[in-house]
Amino acid sequence: MPAPFQPGASHLKSIHLLRALLREASYLPDAAARGYFRQYIVNRYKAYQPRHNATASFDVQAVEKYRHRSFKRRQVAIINERTRPLLRKGQKGLNFLRRANQGELPCLQKVLFFAYGRIGRRKYALLESLLKPDPFMDGDAGPLPDVEEPAPLQKLYYSNKRYLQYFDAPRPTIKKRLTIDISDRYSRLRTVLKSQHQQGISIHRELKGPAFITPINNVWERSMPIKRAINNVRRWYAETMTRLLPPLPNDEWDNMHAMILKERHISFAKQRKPGLALHPESVSDEERFATSVEQGLALDRPSRADKPAGMHRPHTINAKFMRRLYTKILTLCCKLEYDYEHKSWRAIWGDPMNRISPKIYAVPIDESLFAGVDARGQAPKTPKKPTNDAGPKIPPRNAKDEYVHFPFFAEYLPKDHPIRRELDAWKRKRAAAASESEFKSVATSKLRPRP
Repeated sequence: MPAPFQPGASHLKSIHLLRALLREASYLPDAAARGYFRQYIVNRYKAYQPRHNATASFDVQAVEKYRHRSFKRRQVAIINERTRPLLRKGQKGLNFLRRANQGELPCLQKVLFFAYGRIGRRKYALLESLLKPDPFMDGDAGPLPDVEEPAPLQKLYYSNKRYLQYFDAPRPTIKKRLTIDISDRYSRLRTVLKSQHQQGISIHRELKGPAFITPINNVWERSMPIKRAINNVRRWYAETMTRLLPPLPNDEWDNMHAMILKERHISFAKQRKPGLALHPESVSDEERFATSVEQGLALDRPSRADKPAGMHRPHTINAKFMRRLYTKILTLCCKLEYDYEHKSWRAIWGDPMNRISPKIYAVPIDESLFAGVDARGQAPKTPKKPTNDAGPKIPPRNAKDEYVHFPFFAEYLPKDHPIRRELDAWKRKRAAAASESEFKSVATSKLRPRP
């Protein structure tokens, strides 16, 4: 029988931490982030709330139906065991939200990544809607009929794995390889995957390709085993879904785009002032000294949110700062629109921030300032004049027509030394060839007609 839940000091700390988390979440400078983190914090606390303390509301009953295990209600024994580490984890989350509200760029950017589904729980929620089959085939046709038969890849591999239903039958390509594309029934997934790969958009590592390419045979030139083929598809699918950035709903994408173009105001939240005690209690000097000594002996590591602002102080959160941050987020987001003319889906990604226009530098400039230089601003080098060689180079060779390398001391050897005799013979041969080439050049210059 599980032990009963025992409220105590940790129970009061949990309540204070919940209020602090909700308070900091309400200060975030983005409306979508405020709603997302408020719901996330409440759901996490409900998952670790004892069943007998829960209220019979629709939201509490919905906690039991969540697909992800982290939001399911825990048992009392698990709650008692995980209370202390979860309180420590919640305190880290509180410091993270405080740093984001102070304008620390990495923290605030990560908050927006969570809120708009680039990482975290909402990313997989958006992927669930993307992995559903298309509701229609073209602009005029009705909804697709329910297909009960397995997918082509499930038939081929004799498996009913879920990830196999998203692929078409393999088709052969060059160099003994097979290409497995995304199925036509999942054209939205195929469009997002192809457009993200073409534009090279990713948070960490880029996608390997819009289709899975696998060899027909193994290293022993035998047919690929079915078990290994299934595992190859599973690895590619898992890696691709990890790097894939799912599309946002059109209204959220348009709202962020409008805030970047200054067509809509950014919904900032005004922070509340800390309350003052109506009847403050007088604290003696001894109690104040004892409290300071206890805090000093605790050696708690201060958070970055508690450190005073200095040279690396956080940025001031204003409209210009948020628009620049929204531009970075929007380059990683897309929306899907159906083109009825071409009967296909089209993915629209955000554009990066506009750079300085080249028209600013189109000012009339005196040409004499840049005279004598090329387009790169460098002085052109004068071509070297061709030098007239004394004659053809004759490498030293012996009687067997082998290349001979004379040492540096060959000229100092006696004249009857074999190496010295070979060196002198080669010099005479080189001089005769040089004089012959010079005679030919003079003769041709005399015979050349004058202009």
